[in-house]
Amino acid sequence: MKIIILSDFAFINGGNAQVALNTAVDLAQKGYNITLFTAVGPIADFLKNISNLRVICLNQYDILSDPNRVRAIINGLWNFKARREFKILLKNFDIKDTIIHIHSCSKALSSSCIQIANKMGFKTIYHLHDYGIACPNMGFYNYKKDCICKKKAMSIQCLISDCDSRNYFHKIWRCIRQFIQIKIAKMPSQISAFIAVSNFSMNILRLYLKDEKNVYIIENKINGILDDKKIDVSKNKNIIFIGRLSPEKNPVILAKSTKMMDIPVIFIGSGQCEREIQEANKKAVITGWLDKTKMREYIEKARVLVLTSSWYETQGMVVAEVGKNGIPSIVPSNNAATDFVIHEYNGLIFKNKDINSLKYMINKILDDNFVKYLGNNVFNYYKQNENNVDYIKKLITIYEIVLKKDNI
Repeated sequence: MKIIILSDFAFINGGNAQVALNTAVDLAQKGYNITLFTAVGPIADFLKNISNLRVICLNQYDILSDPNRVRAIINGLWNFKARREFKILLKNFDIKDTIIHIHSCSKALSSSCIQIANKMGFKTIYHLHDYGIACPNMGFYNYKKDCICKKKAMSIQCLISDCDSRNYFHKIWRCIRQFIQIKIAKMPSQISAFIAVSNFSMNILRLYLKDEKNVYIIENKINGILDDKKIDVSKNKNIIFIGRLSPEKNPVILAKSTKMMDIPVIFIGSGQCEREIQEANKKAVITGWLDKTKMREYIEKARVLVLTSSWYETQGMVVAEVGKNGIPSIVPSNNAATDFVIHEYNGLIFKNKDINSLKYMINKILDDNFVKYLGNNVFNYYKQNENNVDYIKKLITIYEIVLKKDNI
């Protein structure tokens, strides 16, 4: 069996790329023949000199950073170069023993690559890291109203809704991209199988997937940021936030809460809300994105992680990553991370976007005995539900099932 993995990026710049690239390495180290097809470089150092792993990078811009905006608009809809190069690559593979595993294509590769794979008869598996298989803005979130969107994706109500974070013209562009994805690339109708990363996200997308028998749920492979080290959180003071500082992540509510309670808070990440965070809480520390060594220093001093996202998320990987080191999380009620948080046992759940509810939960973790109880439980929870050993086995099982199915 040969496996082709599609990822917009050849380096880690978020949870999506992290899973895609680590999966490529893990599969190669298990002896499988892996080709990683990407658009945006540079190629991460850890991908180099791995036996059984070939990395192809087109050295293109992602659509947000491309200085040529006309090219970005076109490539975002249909990346002609990516399709051409992918077609050339696929001619060297046999459809009978090749799986194409798509982790991302919306930031650079576009659905053009999936269209040519479907046209040539290859079996494709789409990893549902976000809600882009259905929703034009990929998150079922109305940025203008700052709330979850309940409209059916691509319905008339959806099309006329000015929900994009930029402007309505950008929303129209997204809808055109979605139309191309559905009608030309035949997504999701001709995707052989899907992998959802949580029951929560699966329930959100159920309406849009053709056959639930072709949907498999596998939690993303999780590694503790401090490997297997357990932290005694009762000795720590800092509340931490890890992630993009953008409106849908709602970091400002945490800045305001900790200011009112005079509690130290550290935001690890960057984004457009940085100024608003500083205005809300002048004592808040914003570190920007950190390398692994620096990240470990902050994690070792964390008492609790707070996830404040106003949108659904698909898993909330960071909750599991710190949980494996014994750091509990406070998460919002309307969020995929609730799949992994048992309220008042291994973490806390606050009412989505409710600052009083968040303050109440933060106040609870000020009790040393209680936060230690949560920390011990979350550490044991991930020990008992270890999925890293089985992750690759589960993937291979799905690949084999899909390959045995008749062509669509």
